[in-house]
Amino acid sequence: MQYSFSKPWACFGLVISLGALAAALFLQISKEWFPCPLCIIQRYAYLVTALGFLGICFFSRKGVLSTLFVLLTLTGFLAGAGVAFYHVWVLANPAQTCGVDPLQNTLNALPWVQYWPDMFVADGLCTDEYPPLLGLSLPMWSGLGFLALGVVLWVAVRTRRKIKGSW
Repeated sequence: MQYSFSKPWACFGLVISLGALAAALFLQISKEWFPCPLCIIQRYAYLVTALGFLGICFFSRKGVLSTLFVLLTLTGFLAGAGVAFYHVWVLANPAQTCGVDPLQNTLNALPWVQYWPDMFVADGLCTDEYPPLLGLSLPMWSGLGFLALGVVLWVAVRTRRKIKGSW
């Protein structure tokens, strides 16, 4: 049986995604930095990339399932990076706000939110400025996390192999 080199990279991407979610939850609970709707969308994107990387871990050989999980991960990465960098733009232009809007009400009304409200309830404002961590705002850190996930996904896809004759 041959070994696929994409599995360690996919596991690394899974760790990054889950670590970002854990860090967001930690900052919310310990520092009371409440997430806005854009933050919640980024959490969903991290969750999607985590599920995609988990699937790549299990189906690391080239095939239909592996391709579907790569596309799932790519979708989460692109959506999350786009929202993160839009959030950076919103912070740079405080006249623009997402505030309490239909997006927040829609996100909070999703059926699974009631099972883990700390993770998925949006009760902050997008223009709230929290102290920077190592000189960067939280949306900047999130954007860097998504860029790292994009690099990990690219490496994982490039190292997949077509394995013949193995079980």
